[in-house]
Amino acid sequence: MPGHELSPWGWGLIEAAQGGGLAYDVWEGTAAKAGDRRMTGPDPREGAKTFETKVASLIAATRHLEIPQILMLRRMTMKDPEARKWANEKQLNVVFSVILTKSIERYGMPKLKEARERNFQSLLPPGDGKEEDIRVLADIAMQMLGPPQMTEAESAQAGFQALLARGAIAAPTRTVRAQAPVREPPPLFAAQLGSAGDRMGKMMPKFQAPLPGAPTSGGNEPDKPFTDFPTLFDDTIFAYTEKVLSIFRITQPSRGIRLPFLLAPEFGVVYREVLSKFILPQMRSTRHMQTLAHSYNWAEVGGEKLIEIMQGSEVNNPILHNWDARWASFRTGKAAKGKKPPPQKPEDNPWPLLREDATRANYEPPNEENLILLQDLIRFEADVMAKCWRELTQLYTQEFSPSGRMDQAREGAFRDGLMKWTAKLPDYVGEHLAMKAHFEFDRLDATWMRKLVANFGRTDSERRRNAPFLTEFVLQLGG
Repeated sequence: MPGHELSPWGWGLIEAAQGGGLAYDVWEGTAAKAGDRRMTGPDPREGAKTFETKVASLIAATRHLEIPQILMLRRMTMKDPEARKWANEKQLNVVFSVILTKSIERYGMPKLKEARERNFQSLLPPGDGKEEDIRVLADIAMQMLGPPQMTEAESAQAGFQALLARGAIAAPTRTVRAQAPVREPPPLFAAQLGSAGDRMGKMMPKFQAPLPGAPTSGGNEPDKPFTDFPTLFDDTIFAYTEKVLSIFRITQPSRGIRLPFLLAPEFGVVYREVLSKFILPQMRSTRHMQTLAHSYNWAEVGGEKLIEIMQGSEVNNPILHNWDARWASFRTGKAAKGKKPPPQKPEDNPWPLLREDATRANYEPPNEENLILLQDLIRFEADVMAKCWRELTQLYTQEFSPSGRMDQAREGAFRDGLMKWTAKLPDYVGEHLAMKAHFEFDRLDATWMRKLVANFGRTDSERRRNAPFLTEFVLQLGG
């Protein structure tokens, strides 16, 4: 876009705002959306360009602003009649919601939680419109933090009020029913009524193929009955992380390139070994996890409940809290001035195991700088990632090898789809899927990959900041 180069999340913002009601025609394809036509000019493409230009200017103007300044700019924009010539109220709300969300991410979750407890007073600009500002901030905080935690007194009061509201309930009339004779003794556990895979439902992964060298028994076996909580917990974590890794993993030859560890087919085996030796046993021994083990009838609710907890709120989450604590223990301790850092304990040092496997299989080993990737594998939404890859595969086929003229996508459709998903997915996920695409799709050669990297920034330092793994990977591809 002349004059404005959008970051990946900026393109995602435009996509979200357009989806919020902007009428535009996809003249390169076959789809069309209709809504509130407020753009001037006979050609809808001119209106779309105007919208994108305005949003790009807004992103550039707010990139380094603090939250109160963005809120003040929002007040002024919402009242400006000129703004309504290129966007309606719903679109402006979407744009500022995304801009504020990014600013709040930089601000930090602990500070946001503290500000919410004080009704966001520290984040409000002076002047009229504070009630609307509080509403906007409260909506974003609800999405990022979940509902506010009630104090013990508030919780007790709410429960008491609920009991009063129910009133006295008359005892139901007893109905005598004929009981069918029991031909077989009932099962001891509800888990015996169905397979583990049935209980866990669609959230539990179904493997396309077993990992090379992986144990044959695990959480992916549909006929494995419930035995105890430790086994269920380990199998659920193994199965979920394996599904996430299977989306990153390449299926085509590596062409002699030293792969990033998430793309390496062999990495899943050693990651499971790290979990079984250094992470999960220590987690299960904590007080929080032992309390969780006795909080549900696990034979009935199964691993699906564990995934529900695991991907729930970050606040007071026993699984994520202890999971993060174990990964944090793998960091090298800080050294006193003039002294060497203390050596890591063997039970807190998985790095030799990871380096040994990477050397044997010829991929880049993870290190302390990659801890956030290693521990966020259980936070990544496998279903969303799978949807992303399906869409990218379809876009590649439509652009580079369509079955007919009607299926032909415009030039750059795959790149734009990849950039859109990079903005939507957590940090580093999109660029790893871009690297996988280089191996899976023949037309995405070194030249195409170098052009792709240019979309992540105008300077080398900006590109390294926005896509560090992809930038380093493209350097390996050479000329």
